[in-house]
Order: sequence, then C-alpha cells, then structure tokens
Amino acid sequence: MGTNSKSSHASYAIAPSDAPEKAEGIEGAGPAPAAAEPELSDDLVNAKTDLMVAMDNLDALAVGNGVATGNYPELPDDPVERYEIFAAQIQSAREAIEKMKEEGASDEEIKAQLDALRAQSLAYLNALEPEELQQIAAAKGFEHPALVGLSGSGQHPLVHWLDPYYGDDIPSKQKIQAAAQKRYEQLAAGQTVGEMTLADLQQIEGTSGAPDAPPGTWAATPEQVKAAEKKWDDASVEVANAKGVLDSEKLKNLLDAEKQVLTAHSPDAPDLETLKNHTQIWTADLLSEAKINQSTVMPLVQDALASGEMSLTEAQHLKPVELTGLLRTGTPEAEKEALKATAQARKDQLQALDNALEVHQGGKQDVHTELTLPDLAGNPDAAAQVASWATNTGELHTMQQDAQGWIHETLQSPVDIGFANPALLNTHQVDPKALTTEFYSWAKTQKIGDLRAVAGELGMADPAKANRGQLQSYIAASFNPALDQDAINTKVQVTAAKKQAASAAAKAAAPLASDEAVNALKSKLTGSTAPTANSASGPGGLTQESKVEAAIKMGASPVQTQKLAQAAGAAPAKPIPKAPTKPAAPGSFNAKVQALVAGLQQAKATAQDVPARIDSDVVSSWSFGSGTPAHLGGTYNKTLHSAPDGSNWLFKADHNGGVIAHSEAAASHALSLGGVPAVPVYVKQVGGKVGSVQQMLQGATHFASDPHKWSQSEVDSIVRSHVGSWLVGDHDGHQANVLRTASGGLLHIDRGQAFKHWGSDKLSLGYAPSGGGTYDPVHQKLYSAALGDGLADGVKVNPAVAHPIIKNFEAIPDSQWRSMLHSTAYEGAKSGSGVHWVPAMRKRAAMKHGVAASKVSTEQIAEAFLDHAVERKQSLRQAFADFFVKDLKMPQAASLKHGAE
Repeated sequence: MGTNSKSSHASYAIAPSDAPEKAEGIEGAGPAPAAAEPELSDDLVNAKTDLMVAMDNLDALAVGNGVATGNYPELPDDPVERYEIFAAQIQSAREAIEKMKEEGASDEEIKAQLDALRAQSLAYLNALEPEELQQIAAAKGFEHPALVGLSGSGQHPLVHWLDPYYGDDIPSKQKIQAAAQKRYEQLAAGQTVGEMTLADLQQIEGTSGAPDAPPGTWAATPEQVKAAEKKWDDASVEVANAKGVLDSEKLKNLLDAEKQVLTAHSPDAPDLETLKNHTQIWTADLLSEAKINQSTVMPLVQDALASGEMSLTEAQHLKPVELTGLLRTGTPEAEKEALKATAQARKDQLQALDNALEVHQGGKQDVHTELTLPDLAGNPDAAAQVASWATNTGELHTMQQDAQGWIHETLQSPVDIGFANPALLNTHQVDPKALTTEFYSWAKTQKIGDLRAVAGELGMADPAKANRGQLQSYIAASFNPALDQDAINTKVQVTAAKKQAASAAAKAAAPLASDEAVNALKSKLTGSTAPTANSASGPGGLTQESKVEAAIKMGASPVQTQKLAQAAGAAPAKPIPKAPTKPAAPGSFNAKVQALVAGLQQAKATAQDVPARIDSDVVSSWSFGSGTPAHLGGTYNKTLHSAPDGSNWLFKADHNGGVIAHSEAAASHALSLGGVPAVPVYVKQVGGKVGSVQQMLQGATHFASDPHKWSQSEVDSIVRSHVGSWLVGDHDGHQANVLRTASGGLLHIDRGQAFKHWGSDKLSLGYAPSGGGTYDPVHQKLYSAALGDGLADGVKVNPAVAHPIIKNFEAIPDSQWRSMLHSTAYEGAKSGSGVHWVPAMRKRAAMKHGVAASKVSTEQIAEAFLDHAVERKQSLRQAFADFFVKDLKMPQAASLKHGAE
C-alpha cells in the first residue's frame, strides 16, 4: 500500500467458519462471538484500493506547491500538464467506483464516493485562475476561451467545460463552446463584447488575425481601428483625471491601449499612421504629467518579469518612470536600449561602489572611527598610497552621491538596498567637510616635503612653490568638491609671481630708466647670446632670469622688465595639428575619425586661447588705472586697461549698480564648471564705477556667418554652447558675440544678458527676445539651417554632443549652484535694480507664499530666483530631449532623458 501498488491483495477471513469452542485449557471461557460479516471479494478489495490511491493523488494535486505523490514524485509547474495528471486521476477514480459497483458495493457507498469525487474535481478547478483555465481550455481544443466568463461573477464556465467528472459530449459543455463562437463572430463583425474588441482578443491569443499582417501587428478593419482609438481615448481620460499617484490599473489600460493602436495593421484605415504618431506623442505627454511611483509600476513589472519581457537587472535598477518607458510600446527602441544600458551601468556602479569602499576603509573604517593614514616619513611608498586613497575617496563620494540620486526611487526596499550595498549605508557615507578637517589634522603632523610628494603624485603643477596650506587643500580637493585644484594651482603661481616681483622691486635702487636705456635694453635682450646647456632660453639666447636681471640693472621698473622679457622671449605658438584634409564619404569610418579629430582640435584650440581663471581676490587687489576707450560696440561703455602683469583687460561699467556685472561673472563661472568655454569675468570697481572686467583675447576674429561653411566640429561646439546659454538664460548669442580664437576654436563672449529672461523664456525654435535678423542667436541659425538643408554635406546637428555638458551641470551640487548665484539673486532682487527677471520671480514667490505680489519681500524674490535656478539645472536633460525631439524632429534624441550619449 505504501507504494500505491495496484497488485492483487489477499483476502482474509475475519472469523472461523465453524462454531467456536471453549478455549482449550482455560476455565470459564466466555461465550462464542457473533456471526461474521460476509467476506469481501478480491476484486472489491482491489477496486477500493485503486479508489483510495486515486483520491490520495487528487489530494496531493490540490495541495500542489511541490507536494509529491507516489506515482508523481515531482509535480510539473505547467498548468496544462498538471491538469492532465488531475484528469487521469479522476478517470481512475471513476473506473474504481464502477468496479466497486459491479462487485456488489452498496448504492449508498457508491453515491457517497461519487459525491466526494465530484466535489474534489470542482474544488481543484475552482482554485485555478481564469488565465490558467483559458490556457488549459485552449490546449484541450476550446476555441477562443477568453470570450467566456467575461462577467467575472459566479463559477467560471470553463470550470464545467474542463471538469473530467463529466463526459466531453454532454450538451452543457457544447453550449459553452457555442457561446464563445457566437461572440467571436460579433467581434469579427466589428462589434465589441464586454468592452473587448477583436484586437484585444488577438493580443490575448497572440494571433495577428491575418497571414498578411507584419510580425508584431494585428490585422484590423477600419471599424476596429476606431474602436482601438476610442479605447485609448477612454484610458487617456482616466489617466488625465487621476488625482494623486496613478494606480497601476489605469497605467496598464493606457499602455495596453497605446499598444493596440501602434500595432494595428489596416491598409484600408485612413490616416492610421497619423493616429499612431499622435497616440505615441500624446501618451508620452500624459505620462510626463502623471505621478508614477513604485506602487504604480510594481504589478506591471512583476508581469513583465514572469513573461520574460524584462530582466531582473532592469527591474531592480530603473526608476518607476524609466520602467514605464521600458514597458511602453511607443518608446523608441534606441531609447529602450539606452534604458537597459542605464540599468546595467547602475548595477556596475554599485559593484564599483563596494570596491571603492574597501579601499577607502584602508584609511577610515567608517564615520565613527578616526582617520588612520600611513606616516609619510621614511616610507617611500606612503606618498603614492595617500594619493591613491584621496583619489579613490573622491570617486567613492561622487558615486555615493550619484547612486543616492536614483537607488531609493527603484523598486528595491531600503532594507535590501542597505544589505546589498554597504557603501550606501549612513555609517560609510563620505562627508567631505568633516573628512577634510580630519585630513588637515593628520597633515599637520607630516613634513611639508612629504606633503609635496603627495601633491606631486596628484598632479600639482609646482608643489615646491606651494605652502603647507595650499598643499593640504590641493590634496583634500581630491575628495572635497568645494575645493578647486586648478584655482589652487593658479593661486600658487600668482603668489610666486608676486614674491618674485616684490623681490625685483626691492633690488631696483636706481630711478626709472630713460627711453634710451629701455631701447638699449631691448636691443640687448634681442641679441644672440648663446644659451648655456642647462638654461631655458628664448630666441635671443638669454634665459628668462637673465633678462629680468639685466632689466633691473639698467633701471627698468618691474612692469617694464616683465614686458620686455616677454617680448624678447615670446616663443611662436605651436601650430595646431590639422585633421586629415582628404574628404571622406559621409557616415564612413574615416569620416567619423576625421570628425573626432576635428572635435578634439576644436576643444583644444578653444581651451588654450581662453585665459585661465584667477582668484577673484587677486583681481580685486589689482589697480587698473584710468584706461582708454574701447570702441567695441554694445550697450555699455567700455575701456581698456593694463593689469599689473602687463596683460590687457576690458572694463564694462554697470549702470544697474553691479547687478549685470554679478550676473555676467556668475554666468562665466557656471559655464566653465559645465565645460562650456567662457572668458573669466570678475566684478570690480574701476575709477569709482562698479562693473565687470575680463582679459582680452588675442588674435580673435569673427565667426563665419554662413551656416553652409560651418564644419561638424563647429556645429557641435554651437550645440554645446547652447546648453550652457539656456541654463544661464542668455539669448544674446548673435553673430557678433561668437568669435573664432587665434587657434581656431569657437567662443561665445559677452554674457551680459545672462538670467535676463529667467522665468519667462522658453527653449524653442525661433525664440529670440533680443530681436530677429542679425540678432538671431547663432544656435537658432544653426537649427533653422539644419531643418532647411542649409548645412554642408555630411554636417548635421548631433544631440549626443550635448550629453557631456548636461552631465557636467547635473554634477554640480544644488547647494553649490545656489551659492554661486547668491550674489546675482540678492543684488537683482534689491528695490530699484531694474532687472528684467524680477517681476517673474516676484510672481513665483507670491504663489509659493500665498501673498499678494506687492507684499513679497526682497529675500523671497531672491530665493524664488535660486529655486528656479535649481529647477532649471535639474530639468536640463528633459528640456533638451524634448527640444530635439519636438522642435527639431529628432526622435532618437529622446535617449538624452536617460543618460544615453
């Protein structure tokens, strides 16, 4: 019995056949037992055994979930296979009951066993989901099983149709099939059944409906297309009217309706392609406004995982909105691939986080432990170790900040996130400010020479000239974004130059040299004295040091000395290597290589011609004198001045009391942080007037005005510059404000209108608040030319070049961004400033605080400006993706929204 064997069983007599006698040898034995029950036949015993086995197996099938039976040690997961086993056991039980009846079992017992079997069969089938019933019925030959049981109430008709207790040919089962067939005929005629169309049914059944429908589509009549359109309309209204977070059912209805329209194939339906385009765009617009969170997408993602349409990596590492994009039929394939790549990159990032944490813990285990870097003294490897630790810690901090920006919006629970990614736990978060304080304490215990070795490992230009404070700050800048290594390098050089100039001035005891002496000095400095083997000399053979020394001996002032030394020692600029001049076929590998080389040259040319940013405190300390008029055009008066180092500078007086100067200075700083070339601008008072100063470019010329003459690298440069212009609200980038530098790069100058139209401007084709014609921004000319085939052959607008710039701006912390624009906001918000953006920000502040516009304070206006600044930076990616897609008709640019280049 234990093996569920169906072999014959021996029958045993329950009592002896003859009358019992007293037990032999026992006094007082009891009376004889009663007459025995009739003996069961072998066949009846076997039949009962078979019934018991079948009922036991049915019990096991009903429990399921891996429970094994004797004959079926491993139950299959497939519902159809399980049903086959179930039906076989029902048949075995029926046969056993029939056998019992033949062998003389009572009618009462037979009825009881049949009732129990019927109940067992119903219980099993009623426990199945409608989808499982439909799957099994389809496998057993039922046509269109999705067309029955539409009401959702009562027992599902397929339970009866599938019930193996009853025969297949009974009339009640035939009526169920007939009902499904009738409903299918209604659908085929263009009608709907229970809000279901033929397209819906074909999607459920995975059929196209016609052999000529392309793969992935369904054949539809014009009436069915209209029905699909109405279904989308109804679903879109539900989503548009949804309050609060969108529920998953409404999202599913919208996505299903969009899919039905986009996959319809109907040559006879008028304007089907237009309908598809509108549906795709309108669905995207609806979803962009909907509030979608984890609960909205969770059921849809679970279904996608179960069907294999989505990987676990994608489900765990994408945000709800990104997951929705992946689930949508209307999402372009390139964008879907970008989303998948984003998910994989984030997964890789988390692995890199853990690796970086392990290195970081070599110096600091967690936030509660002290910093334990190795002592530099007497340890030749320690400098490299500390430099590596500092660099790695900076990378760890950057990755932590980036991961914190997305991981808590995924479907992973906080517990799972912390358990799987220890680098994201609060105890392991890098706090740059606190860590810098700890690092300074450690650095004070080290020798300055050893710190110079660490700074040298990190790439400091001239650590020998740096003091302890500069060295410490330079090293800490590896992990503290509030510190700027380039600015520290510049400060080191400026400090060294000041010391050298002061020393030279101290040695100059004689009065200023006469003009004859200066000319004689110049003649000597341009002579042909042969240089020594170890000296760095100019064309005339004199070293820089010997020139300075000679100038001082002849009585020249420090400024004269430096000018003459520079004039004598100026080396000719090295020519920029040019890209291959042999034309290549557009789109070919050589063309791409040439474009890459040209782009690199363009960036290099611009970078080397733009003056380096100097510490604003240094510029503030300089005296520029009265200056001479500069006839350069523009709105404000300009004068030219010489800086103490002899360089030429431009001063623009600000008639708004410094507001415009603060705006232009902040814009230039912000653009440079984002990787957009910009001449450094500083706020300064010259001749009793406040304004802005900037170093003049040498050898710059105007940029060609004909877009047909622009190269691909120049077009790319304009696109990158446009990203920065929009961020700082500068719409004044017309032809006269774009220069070609001496080395061939492009540079947008005069950012005096930055932020002017904030709060009222728009990123759209043709928007030019400064006026049209010659005042059209260069980027507007570019886009108009691109749409009108006005660019050179093979030259095109490439949205991907905007991505690195967008990414750079996104990396600027919101706090740093607000701090950078603080002066611009508060100077502009002052009463009487006359700044153009104040009314828009006053209105925003009034709405935020629920007061009349006349009651808004200066601080509230300034803070509204800073709030808008953060919003603008955070929406930069979405704004340009929409601009390229909608205004420039470039759907592939949608991938910008998800970080694809």
